[in-house]
Amino acid sequence: MGEGLVVRPLVYLHPAGGVRPTRVLEKLKPHQPVFPGFDGTPTVAGLNSRKALGKWVGEYIEREIGKPCDVMGCSFGGAVALWLAIQRPELVDHLVLECPAGLQTIDAKLRADPAEFRKALFVHPEKALPVSKTKEVEAENRRMLSHYGAEDGKDQDLLQHLEAIKHRALILHGTEDRIIGRESVQLLKSRLAKSFLVYVWDAAHNIEVDQPERMLELVEGFLERSEAFVVNRAG
Repeated sequence: MGEGLVVRPLVYLHPAGGVRPTRVLEKLKPHQPVFPGFDGTPTVAGLNSRKALGKWVGEYIEREIGKPCDVMGCSFGGAVALWLAIQRPELVDHLVLECPAGLQTIDAKLRADPAEFRKALFVHPEKALPVSKTKEVEAENRRMLSHYGAEDGKDQDLLQHLEAIKHRALILHGTEDRIIGRESVQLLKSRLAKSFLVYVWDAAHNIEVDQPERMLELVEGFLERSEAFVVNRAG
C-alpha cells in the first residue's frame, strides 16, 4: 500500500482482460490473485460462475492473508467482489468497485468486436503501461467470459442479493464509459446501504489508466478515512 497509509491488506480482483500493470496498482501494491483460466492458468472443475469465483477469492484470502481485507474489483472483478461480500462478509472491510460489471447487459456490438471493445476501455490509451501477453492468451481471457457465464455481462442472481451487502463501498465510474452505463452504477448505489458514487471526469471504463492520479486520491482517501474521504483535509 501507499507509504503512510494505515489500512488493511488490499486484494485487487482483475477485469476480464486479466492482470495488467497500472500506475494505480504500482502505488497500492495489492494482492492480485489470478482467476483460474485467465492469463494462461488452468480452469478448475466446477468453478464456472462469478458467484463461484467469489467463494474462491474468500478461500484465497483465508489461505494467503488470514484476516479481513479491503477489496477492489474492476469490471468483471467488480462483480466477483460483490459476490465475495455477499457470501463471505466477514472477510471484507471496505469495497472499491471500479466500473463494476454484472448489473446490466453489455452492448452486443462491443462484445462482438474485440478491437472496438478495447477502444472503449480508454480515453487516453497512450497512458497504458506495456502489457506482454500473447494474442492467444488475450483470446483465451475473452473466452473465459463464456466459461463463467458472463458473456452478456448481466448476473440476475447478483442483482437479487445486493441488499445483503452492508460494507462501506466506493463506486467509481468514468464519465466516458461506453461499456458500463450510468444507470448501472446508479442502481448499485441505490442498493448498497453504505456506498458512495463518484464520477471521474475524462475517464472511460479503465479509470486506472485514464486518470491514475485522481483515482489514487479517491481510493487512498476512502481506504484511509472511510466516509471522511469526502471532506477536504485542512491545510
